Amino acid sequence: MRPARETGRAARSKLRSEEDTASSTLTKLVVAAIDLGTTYSGYAYAFHSEKRRVTDKTPTTIIFKPNGDFHSFGHDAENKYDNLVNDDDYQDWYYFSRFKMTLHGQTEIRREMKLMDDQGHQMPAMKVFSEAIKYLKTHLWQSLREKIPDIRDTDMHWVITVPAIWDDGAKQFMREAGKEAGIPNNQLDLALEPEAAAIYCKAISMKTEGSSFEPGTQFILADLGGQTTDITIHEVGESGNLIELSHLSGGPWGGTKVDDAFDNLLKNVFGELVVSSLTQENKSDERDLKREFDLPKCWEKNGQTLEQTLSGTIYEGHVIQKRDQVHISATLISKLFEDVKMKIIQHMQEVLRQHPKVNIILMVRGFSESDVIKKAVKEAFPHKTVIIPEEQSLAVLKGAVLYGHNNSFIISRSMPFTYGISVAVPFDANKHPESKKTYKGGNYKCEDNFKVFIRAGDTVIPGKTTVQHVCKASSVSSANVEIYRTKSKDPLYTDEPGCANVGSIALKLNNTSAEITLIQITMSFGNTELSVQAKEQETNNVVVAKLNFLH
Repeated sequence: MRPARETGRAARSKLRSEEDTASSTLTKLVVAAIDLGTTYSGYAYAFHSEKRRVTDKTPTTIIFKPNGDFHSFGHDAENKYDNLVNDDDYQDWYYFSRFKMTLHGQTEIRREMKLMDDQGHQMPAMKVFSEAIKYLKTHLWQSLREKIPDIRDTDMHWVITVPAIWDDGAKQFMREAGKEAGIPNNQLDLALEPEAAAIYCKAISMKTEGSSFEPGTQFILADLGGQTTDITIHEVGESGNLIELSHLSGGPWGGTKVDDAFDNLLKNVFGELVVSSLTQENKSDERDLKREFDLPKCWEKNGQTLEQTLSGTIYEGHVIQKRDQVHISATLISKLFEDVKMKIIQHMQEVLRQHPKVNIILMVRGFSESDVIKKAVKEAFPHKTVIIPEEQSLAVLKGAVLYGHNNSFIISRSMPFTYGISVAVPFDANKHPESKKTYKGGNYKCEDNFKVFIRAGDTVIPGKTTVQHVCKASSVSSANVEIYRTKSKDPLYTDEPGCANVGSIALKLNNTSAEITLIQITMSFGNTELSVQAKEQETNNVVVAKLNFLH
């Protein structure tokens, strides 16, 4: 990984003066973004008013010593593992790759969850992720110190990118991994990957075929990574900032799905036992299996030639042995893309039907470089302008740096969930179930009512959309408020299917002599992460909720 470079001490003095007058919402000298990807990872950084510096990306692979200590990351990790395998000394080491995929699609992520490595060894996931982030952080920091020796930790603001389609638990996991890696919470933001890409693409003011990102322009942003396809619709506002018209959607339709299809093809042709034995006996070649593995020789150990085995099957004529190599036809290879390609196109069609004014399809990240995917999108939408920007694989990193300097690039977002609190209300036999009837304070109450603060699909403005509700304290000494979320727009009770408790507030009351204490609950929406606080109205005693999306 080649370090990004910066000018010397003089640049620091110059930029410090610029920092004092900058209109950005951020006052830190340097913004550094870390993109821990499914297949590749990297970082970028920038001073105020300076060109962004970006590293070459390196594979998302990490290796630990037999005692569990971190050894290396990226290309260094791959090379170390290859050497260990060649010396037949790898069995006690821990080697992880593509581990980011473990956080996708999980709604109940636990802090103590463990990952399984290449050999089936287990290690805490938090350690794997935090050490990966720490490596990138340290690498960046060292490159800065070489040229600017007097730079301080407090001069930095960090941004870690996350897929927007991830559940809140996965996002919280990444924040805590960042903290474990040595990044203070008050110096860390999470940036949603598709938003960061949209910010970058808007910032470079691309124009193609007469289309431009002028105010009023609506475009679909397709973030096609190794793990997921994330789809959002944005409109360019009058000030040039971005308005999110639809909440992010998509699915696990990234480039790794094609890899999985290829693995299944090998198993269908040669048999699972053959492929498994090859990968176990020839670990140093496992990463190159798709290109140069000597499968025919291994297959013939089973007593049949490849042609004999495939005769009469769908693979006849498409998988051919030539000397010591296997040749797979382009037709068969293209079929590996069919499932993921179809799901991407179908989802785009569904989204575009709801937003007929969209004329631009903006594609970023590694999977958008695939000729198969590019051709499929252009053929499916012949009347749309399809744009794949230069350096699109770095769009998320570069956009994350811009976001870190000024998070007001995003004017509004669409809420993915309905949020609220659990309250007790006077029992009404005409609308409340008898099962929720309780007797409290001399009156019958209905428990577990979902008091909605914001509904799924509502438009919110980062830093500005707040909702308040005043309720009575649960006792004379403390107030306890439970916070819930659901995808339903009109929940009635907090114990309905799909409702989840995501945090609580425990406020110790100062005015304990009052017969009734009123508590003001304030939720702030629109930022990457939800903020909630409770205030004792009589004393202005305030506590901020610690939302816990991890189990």
